[in-house]
Amino acid sequence: MSSIPQQIGNYILERKIGHGASSEVWLARHAHLERRRVAVKILMTYDAESVERFRREASLASQLHHPNIVQVYDHGSYPAPTAEGRFYCTMLEYVHGSSLQTYLEQHGPLQFADAIGVFSQVAAALDYAHSQKIIHRDVSPGNVLLEQATGRALLADFGIARDPNQKITVHSAIMGTPGYWSPEHTRSATAVTHLSDIYGLGVVLYVMVSGDLPWEENQSPPYRVPGPPPPLRERGVRKVPADVDRVLQTLLALEPARRYQSAMAAAAELERILKRHQSATHVVAKHQTEQTQQPRSPQGTALQNDEGDHHDTVAQALGPALLRVPLTEAQQRAERMQQPGTIAALLDEWTTQGMFRRALLGRLAHIHQIRSHNLYFYRLRVLYEQRGLPADLEEPDYHAESITLEPDRDRWNVALPAPEKFEDNSGDQVILPGSARVVRCAVCGGKGKTPCLTCKGKGRIIETRPTDDDDGAEDRDDELEVALPGKLLHNRLNRGERTSSATTPAAKAEKVLVPCPDCEGQGGLHCQHCDGVGRMFQRKAFRWQRTARELHTHDDLSVIDERWLLHACTMHEIYNERSISPIGNGQPHVAPWRREWLELASLRHLIEQAELATDEHTRIIMGEVTVHFIPVTDLVFDLKGADVQEEDLYKLTIYGFEDAIPTDWRFLNWERVLFVGSSFFLVLVILVLAWFAVF
Repeated sequence: MSSIPQQIGNYILERKIGHGASSEVWLARHAHLERRRVAVKILMTYDAESVERFRREASLASQLHHPNIVQVYDHGSYPAPTAEGRFYCTMLEYVHGSSLQTYLEQHGPLQFADAIGVFSQVAAALDYAHSQKIIHRDVSPGNVLLEQATGRALLADFGIARDPNQKITVHSAIMGTPGYWSPEHTRSATAVTHLSDIYGLGVVLYVMVSGDLPWEENQSPPYRVPGPPPPLRERGVRKVPADVDRVLQTLLALEPARRYQSAMAAAAELERILKRHQSATHVVAKHQTEQTQQPRSPQGTALQNDEGDHHDTVAQALGPALLRVPLTEAQQRAERMQQPGTIAALLDEWTTQGMFRRALLGRLAHIHQIRSHNLYFYRLRVLYEQRGLPADLEEPDYHAESITLEPDRDRWNVALPAPEKFEDNSGDQVILPGSARVVRCAVCGGKGKTPCLTCKGKGRIIETRPTDDDDGAEDRDDELEVALPGKLLHNRLNRGERTSSATTPAAKAEKVLVPCPDCEGQGGLHCQHCDGVGRMFQRKAFRWQRTARELHTHDDLSVIDERWLLHACTMHEIYNERSISPIGNGQPHVAPWRREWLELASLRHLIEQAELATDEHTRIIMGEVTVHFIPVTDLVFDLKGADVQEEDLYKLTIYGFEDAIPTDWRFLNWERVLFVGSSFFLVLVILVLAWFAVF
């Protein structure tokens, strides 16, 4: 202790109980109040930035007053005992126990119930700090203290915490404990938000129940952004409910918007999971206790409240990828709707919005049951890809290029441009790799020429030419006419044939062998098919195109007019994920359906519809699911107040964040309806009688 004084103010230092990168922590007791013990954190480095961070840590922590945050009692600087200058220290609440990190190293993973207890306490501390606009930025087991006597968990070490007025953050620095960094930590210190603390708390939960980090630590650049945490069962954890994996996946979502928006929201979910998996005896006993504490409706019957649908299949299947903000708001709405006073006020307000509605319906209603849940609307977008049968494509082998040897490929094993949007694409023609070959021209047989049809490949034709011996021809014609019998001569005359000496004599001709004018004596013509090359470069090609389609469905809306609902209430998007099925990588085609999509009956039905349009020529290469929801609250109440029978109960639903209630004839003021109707009828009768009286 040569550089550290034995006493600081009224506190006598006893022993060192911890240390950090730039500080030491000592146990000290009050000089006059013997039972008063504190932890004294002493700064061991004195550069300006370290001093300022140390001062700011004490300043921030002193603003926080919470049973699960280590309290700051005092802070200041004191003269150094053996040298010039001063040293800096902070007086803190002493927690007799150890850090969570030390406990895990000595005892191994916690029991599930104990882990939830620690988690919930730290979650409460974080939410409180966040409400004060303070972000811890280093949530890790080393900064969680466990009090030995009480089991209380306390959040400590706000050394790198940030408040809105902070000015000394280094933008490019990565601060915190390796392995507990959120993806935002690896981008920039200023990118860290309260959701980053929730991410770190999720890693702490994983370590508490498994004994190890969900991924390997990465302490040196380049920092790897972790992926989804492996299921706990893969780490040998057997006594933890499977639903905890869903909570962990939400806590450790890569996108901050998909995490729980508050730490206590995750703690509440874990508490519900724990209750569902307790022993049957414990569950029954607890149920009986809760029944005695349930609020009662005005007529004295137990009021059944349900803050939300704990068996929500959408939340169970898609939970880690759901946007948490609207769901948190829906949970808050459900909690607000639990109060009968809230319901009464809404019903009374609704009755004032229509002249014929029963007045003060909220005051008259005796609530029996309040149940809040969500109506889900699903959209499935698919992109079909059609590939036609391959056809031969050939051209003259002009260049005699070498052919690359590669195996033949099926048309579905050819890679095409990756899809980017859900839109129709007319596509193009694609050559099948491995289909190239050189063949003889089928027309000319590889000769480059085809036989001339005129000369039949001989190069010569016979040409008939006239001669000069015409007189002899005329004499032969006259002799022929005289020699004809009378009947034959008569027939020739009837046919108009010349029989007289006036008939023109036939010219005398001779046959001459000449070169074929069409092929110029070559006997063949230039082959038009192969352009005279004699070889054809042949390949197979197919055409492709893409077609987009949308399919929609929703939860059962048989009891409500869907058009009214969509007009009165706003749907809120909570899920949008896309999946692409790679084609052309040599692997068997797998449809782009995520496993969690198939767990939902509504989505599975849409997927089955989409697959009806597939065949050997058509496949689905991209799918996208979008889920919207409208929160609703179902009421069961009566308007009698006594001797209530089943037929006296009314069911009514309040829709959306708008708290919209559809028109319902059951809650009309029938006396007013009859009065107005009778008055109208009476006026009509008077007008008719007056008309007859006048006319």
